[in-house]
Amino acid sequence: MDFEIINFRSEPRNNPLAPEWNYHLIETLIKDVDFFSLSKYLKNKEKYILKLEKTNTGYTGLGENSTTSRHGKYNVFEWRNEELDKLKKHISDLHDCLLKNISIEIKSPLFIKCWVNIMRMNDQIQPHIHSSHPDTYLGGHICVSCTNTSTYYINPVNQINNPETYKSKNEVGKLTLFQNCIPHYTDIHDSDEERITIAFDMSLVKRGPTKESKEGFIELK
Repeated sequence: MDFEIINFRSEPRNNPLAPEWNYHLIETLIKDVDFFSLSKYLKNKEKYILKLEKTNTGYTGLGENSTTSRHGKYNVFEWRNEELDKLKKHISDLHDCLLKNISIEIKSPLFIKCWVNIMRMNDQIQPHIHSSHPDTYLGGHICVSCTNTSTYYINPVNQINNPETYKSKNEVGKLTLFQNCIPHYTDIHDSDEERITIAFDMSLVKRGPTKESKEGFIELK
């Protein structure tokens, strides 16, 4: 598997009260999934999703009429689709690749909760984080359909004065995993063609269903 690991890492601190950090992202390009047919499948699911109860937009700014605003009410990986099954395997493999390369061993089961973002002309995902609670683990997204946009990841410590940012050019098939406390946002989408991404949270504990989430985390492996 070809991949790139991105690391926000501090210089060695010179006193006990200086900040230190070590955050990781990993990216790969998936080539064996039919993203054209997957894009059509997800667009056909949009009407179903929009009939679900609104929860919140997760601070993305995409609005109440978005699939994102129902992200707590469905789990994409509960749906039966051959291309989605391939994506689950790629996520699992990239997860293992990251842990191996940063010398972390975790033997507990891995769970995932997944939703779809469908963006249209002038939509933009605002800076947000997925979670910061004690069980926070990894998050990620997959570009299914995109035109001339990027996703920006911000060093969680250095966000305000001269923020340290990693720019990831969106490409169909790009899979990114990141520590779920890393803030991120996108460019304004300026194409008539929909920008479609699959986003997800990963967890080492099975969470949900809850009052907000009809379908909770499912086991990935």
